[in-house]
Amino acid sequence: MVKKILNTAAIFLLILTLSSCSKKPDTVYINGKIYTMDNNNTIVEAVAVKEGKILETGTTKAISDKYGSGNVIDLKGAVVIPGLIDANGSIIDFSQNLNFVNLFYSKNLAEVKQAISERVKTLKGNEILGCFGLNDFYISDAEASRINKFFLDSLSKDNGIYVVNYNMDFAFVNSKMLTILGIDKNIPNPPGGEIGKDEKGELDGTFYDAAVLLIREKLPEQSHDEMATQVQRGAYELLKYGITEVHDRNIAEGGIEVFKELIDKGNFPIRMYAILTGNDKLFEDYLKKGIEVNYKDKLTVRSVCLDYDGAFEIQDAAMKDDYKEEPKRKIPYSDEFEVEKVFRQASDKNFQFTVKTVGDRAFNGVLNTIEKVIKEKNLKDHRTILSSVEFTEPNDVNRLRDLKVLTSVNPEKSISDMPLIPQLINPDVSKKAGLWNSILKSSGYILTGSEFPFNQINPFVQMYYLTTRQMLDTVMSLPGAEQKLTMIEALRTYTTYAAFASFEEGIKGSIEKDKFCDMVVISNDIFGPDPKKLLDTKVLMTIINGKVVYDSMNAGK
Repeated sequence: MVKKILNTAAIFLLILTLSSCSKKPDTVYINGKIYTMDNNNTIVEAVAVKEGKILETGTTKAISDKYGSGNVIDLKGAVVIPGLIDANGSIIDFSQNLNFVNLFYSKNLAEVKQAISERVKTLKGNEILGCFGLNDFYISDAEASRINKFFLDSLSKDNGIYVVNYNMDFAFVNSKMLTILGIDKNIPNPPGGEIGKDEKGELDGTFYDAAVLLIREKLPEQSHDEMATQVQRGAYELLKYGITEVHDRNIAEGGIEVFKELIDKGNFPIRMYAILTGNDKLFEDYLKKGIEVNYKDKLTVRSVCLDYDGAFEIQDAAMKDDYKEEPKRKIPYSDEFEVEKVFRQASDKNFQFTVKTVGDRAFNGVLNTIEKVIKEKNLKDHRTILSSVEFTEPNDVNRLRDLKVLTSVNPEKSISDMPLIPQLINPDVSKKAGLWNSILKSSGYILTGSEFPFNQINPFVQMYYLTTRQMLDTVMSLPGAEQKLTMIEALRTYTTYAAFASFEEGIKGSIEKDKFCDMVVISNDIFGPDPKKLLDTKVLMTIINGKVVYDSMNAGK
């Protein structure tokens, strides 16, 4: 009997020992100022991590006393926030752009010329040079009109060169590029676009609106390996901005396979929520096979999108008021019938639905259409998103909560379009611009989708816009101080709200027990009284699954 008792006690002790070992964290982060972004906005000092998930949070003393020594990372008082989620970007486009010339900060034609000339010197053979981000904040229409094939020919006749503005609504190419693309003067204008010609009917190297897509379509196809190499590089570049997940709205053919391959090889550090295009073959394929959730905790494919309208500055946003000039596109990219069709297809297969609605007419029309389907099918937790929202009627904003519809905004675009309003349309339209606080109060959520790489990728700059409604280094601002977001709210657009938008609020978005340990260590306390602190905030570390995947302090050591 005694022997039996002893054996039982031994087994019990063994179980306790094994249980204790199983609870031992892989890594402990201590001495931080950690904004958890939980429901109570709790601030803690330490986080214990086990197998990529948060085991416990608390004070440095409590966590250290409980778990003892091991792999301990001392944050030395630094500020920590949850990993940042951009609700509208393109990893593939961003990755490709890393090889291109970034013209976003070129403030005049001379700087444009210099940037391109310097890169041309590095080119070999018949390499093609892409230049993106030409910024009409700095480059006037008069200057931009001088960028044609003759201007670009003066920079290189041996290499194809193309220049695209930051909104991708106009582009310029040189003579060599026209040859590479196989475009001559006999090519017809595509629907919704124009290919520029001089007075003699010869191509001048300019492309407008939908014609810009011809360049992309006719470029030599990228190989699978080339795409994989670029995407891997791009994913690691995103870590420098504290971005740990992207809701990607531009998945090229073969893109999903590339992402999976990189994930399988351990070469894709961030997470991706893939949003398929609602009228292409990739979506048709997924309709047959169904949604794919948390592929190795890095990839989810469960959303589909449509573009209802386009950019306000080229009069492509569907507005209730008439433009002063003849609109370049008289009808939206999609109509209500296509919106309804794709929404029905998506909801039948448990796919989320996202629609780009820049203008107030687009917002209203799409909202009416999806309301019809929501009520008819009695959809509950659908989390449909209206994205890239700039202009909205207050009455439509008030409908969001009842319909459980979410909204994604690009604060930079809302502000930068402000000075164009009196030029293009009824000035009173400005009262409908950037109703961020109203949207948040109505729906309970609002997301920030930067639409990188064609707009500002830095989350801290976008948060500055959300909290100030003021553009950098300009007098441009949005009226309506009551529509500003608080710093807590602005950060939630990149964390808890974004996680909710992808049905992932239970596993990410905040620093809490049992969630993925995705964190960003930053140089400033962004919750101070001065919002300009956001502008010089640097990412010191990016942590995914509890592991440091980017460390600016020890880079190169």
